[in-house]
Amino acid sequence: MKNIVKAGIAILCALMLSPDINAQREDWKQDKTKDGKVLVYYNFLEKIDENGKKFNVLEFEAVTTSAVSVESCLAVLKDDSRHKDFMEDTEHTERIKDLSEDEWLSYYKLKKRWPMPETDVVTRYKLELKPDNNSFILTGYPAPDMYPDQGLKRMQESFSRYTITDMGNGQTEVIMYSKSVPVASIPKMLLKTWIPNGPANMVNGIVRLAQEQNTP
Repeated sequence: MKNIVKAGIAILCALMLSPDINAQREDWKQDKTKDGKVLVYYNFLEKIDENGKKFNVLEFEAVTTSAVSVESCLAVLKDDSRHKDFMEDTEHTERIKDLSEDEWLSYYKLKKRWPMPETDVVTRYKLELKPDNNSFILTGYPAPDMYPDQGLKRMQESFSRYTITDMGNGQTEVIMYSKSVPVASIPKMLLKTWIPNGPANMVNGIVRLAQEQNTP
């Protein structure tokens, strides 16, 4: 019963964090990589909490299309141990447990890099198939209370969504969306230098891993 309550709270928090992307896109900035292959939309806000402490709300979406199969991209996303190979500044990733056939709990240990302390993230994933448009959607909800404290600073708000769509003619569109509140405030100058290559490197990493697993 206790775990059910925790799961319910986690999903409620995620719904509060997750936005209507299409409704807010008009307020976002956009950029693209030099080769024009990855388009990045982003919206970075700096806010102040009730104690006068600054914090960031980081939101981005990276979009690319490549000659790779939907099945290969999906295999990469379902293998939690490989997430560290495309997620920036991630030291360790693992699946904690399966919750159902299409839901599971994952753990991420992030690398310590200024201004961030040693941080971890617990995510509850749900995989859905959208047959009308040949898309798979993997949604990650924050679940900080669903795994014991590991002695690190745990991120409380982290929402993600991966959309993998068959575009026909051997082409697959990969979209990586994220909205998070880091555990420490990040200087604006660092954030500016992170666009577009930060998000682009991650979505390209998914494609690269998917292509590699099909290489003999």
